Amino acid sequence: MIQWVSDHKLRWMWLAFQLLLGVIFCYAGVSKLLDTLRFTSSLLGYQIIPLGLIHPLVVTLPWIEIGLGGLLIFGQYPRFTSGSIAVLLLLFTVMVTYAVSQGWLIDCGCFGSPRPADGQKIFENGVMFLVALRFCMKPGLVRPFSEWKQMLVEWKW
Repeated sequence: MIQWVSDHKLRWMWLAFQLLLGVIFCYAGVSKLLDTLRFTSSLLGYQIIPLGLIHPLVVTLPWIEIGLGGLLIFGQYPRFTSGSIAVLLLLFTVMVTYAVSQGWLIDCGCFGSPRPADGQKIFENGVMFLVALRFCMKPGLVRPFSEWKQMLVEWKW
């Protein structure tokens, strides 16, 4: 089999995906905590979440996203962490897809600023889902903090 990219470069690529996905989830959680009113409004806009679940989601989902993002950044429990992220992304994508199929113009509720729930969001979630799924299927791709810290130290600047 022809290998187009060296193992060294692949390690860096997967580390970049790991850190990026972790930071995205932490940022999404923090932005929801900073503007719970917008987040609540976004959840209500989907019209598929039972009203009794809105408040528990507003209170817990941001912390779950921050926790999972942090665990992924530090490479802890890679199969659980990436699997949980994949499940959340799948749920988010189903919700956005439903909103798009209904022709609704709503805020996706992702990052605290108005972003439409649209085809671009479905694509972004799909890409992140595939990365998380890959990490779940091959947890060895996720680097623990001690390893990626050492990779940074040894990197030839």
